[in-house]
Amino acid sequence: MDIPVHKAHKEDFAKTYIACYPKLVRFAQTYVFSQQDAENIVQDVFLHLWEHWNRMDPFINMNAFLFASVKNRCIDYLRKQTQVKHREEPLSGLQEKELQLNLYSLQALDENKLSRQEIETLVDEAIHSLPDRCREIFILSRMEGLRYKEIAERLNISTNTIEGQMNIALRKLKAKLKDYIPFT
Repeated sequence: MDIPVHKAHKEDFAKTYIACYPKLVRFAQTYVFSQQDAENIVQDVFLHLWEHWNRMDPFINMNAFLFASVKNRCIDYLRKQTQVKHREEPLSGLQEKELQLNLYSLQALDENKLSRQEIETLVDEAIHSLPDRCREIFILSRMEGLRYKEIAERLNISTNTIEGQMNIALRKLKAKLKDYIPFT
């Protein structure tokens, strides 16, 4: 039987949630295809944390724990997505490569080499170094979770252009981040 959660514990949990939720969603969205999936992953992590809040080690580095938990849930999600039967829609060849690349990157990511803040800063700098149109398309796809067709309609360009720009973005990001995040 679980010990009842005291008011102070609820307040600590709420503070943790408010402080960490947006960062964890951004982190998850770097690897999964949609914001909704990223939010679901992070919500699952917080639900698990809430259910086990009374048994948590008071000296645990909560930030590291949460990022490791989200990373592991993202890996599980990506592994499931690599199985074609679990997909709602078929993926293009480029999306399939992205999926494999994201899974590999997460599996190889060692949180102890760089802090979360350092990784976030490196990724942000790499994204901002992309050419304007390429960056805009990448952000619409990866940060806002839009599908290529939706981006093409919004920007009034072809889906082939979207695919080409995403290919350029991924190639440039891979080159910029190769020393920090392993790619295949």
